[in-house]
Amino acid sequence: MAREKHPNASEQQIEQVAESLRSAHYKALALKSAAARRAKREAAQAQKRAATERQLAQYRPAA
Repeated sequence: MAREKHPNASEQQIEQVAESLRSAHYKALALKSAAARRAKREAAQAQKRAATERQLAQYRPAA
């Protein structure tokens, strides 16, 4: 891909571009992974909160 984007570049320049593209690719993957973990954590927290609210709504103190 680096050579396609820069057909007249030297080998050193191609290596630099390739490294930059790899770095950008893995950063994008890391951001997507972090977003997925955040969404999963927030969903679990929402489920736990809803379960707690249901339990509290059913609570009847002993007389």
